[in-house]
Amino acid sequence: MNEPLFSRYVLKVSCPDQKGLIASCTQVLAKAGANILDLTQHTTLDLKRFFLRAVFECSEESIGHIRNHIEELAKRCQMDWDLYDNAHTRRLALFGSKTDHCIYELLLSARDGDMRCDFSCIISNHHELENVASQFKVPFYFVSSDLDKPAQEVYLRKVLAETHSEALVLARYMQILSPEFTREWAHKIINIHHGFLPAFKGAKPYHQAWAKGVKIIGATAHFATEDLDQGPIIWQSVQQVDDTCSVDQFIRIGKDVEKRTLAKALRLWLEHRVFVFQGRTFIL
Repeated sequence: MNEPLFSRYVLKVSCPDQKGLIASCTQVLAKAGANILDLTQHTTLDLKRFFLRAVFECSEESIGHIRNHIEELAKRCQMDWDLYDNAHTRRLALFGSKTDHCIYELLLSARDGDMRCDFSCIISNHHELENVASQFKVPFYFVSSDLDKPAQEVYLRKVLAETHSEALVLARYMQILSPEFTREWAHKIINIHHGFLPAFKGAKPYHQAWAKGVKIIGATAHFATEDLDQGPIIWQSVQQVDDTCSVDQFIRIGKDVEKRTLAKALRLWLEHRVFVFQGRTFIL
């Protein structure tokens, strides 16, 4: 008799803190014959909120039983939960404008197997990234900034539907998305910006920072929301800089910080490690 085929899944749980939650979740998996490979949990005492991430293997037959039992547990414990099949490769749309350092970092990571996803398309309000898309054989779509915002987003929705995109990565996309659009893609739009916000807003932030003699360059990856650059933070990185650095060196260092911060944040999201509660993130 053939052995049943086992697949790998990730279970995410979030609920008000109460006794017996870890035991209840693990019992559901154990009773279904699942093999738990990794389990991380955290209770934030400030919010009295419980979070759990479990990676496990089980047969296709068992996963239905697990879903049913988790649903029953969720009703009793006021639990939010998600179950992800690791065999599914997520399709992500890349948004960019003129600069390509972040997009190159992500495309190279995916090509080399360091990031498990498919990039469904590159969308840009400029043509500079068309060669990058061609190089990596990713469909390129141009959306003109001359169109008004509603017309732009009608086109964006059409492209995202046609490319079966499941999330968006704003890899230095220098356009503002409407509140309606960001709400449609809540917690599915990952953005990167230089870490000087809100101190150095507007044009040439690195020039502003250099003029003030800052000692640390940073970048922040976060979920985009209707409040510009105020969404839940996924990951941040910093780099010490010397006063002997020129503006050009500031810019080069800033680009390096930006691309590694965005890549790290995207990996965390792809691995289902990011929990959002009351406008902030918890990474497990």
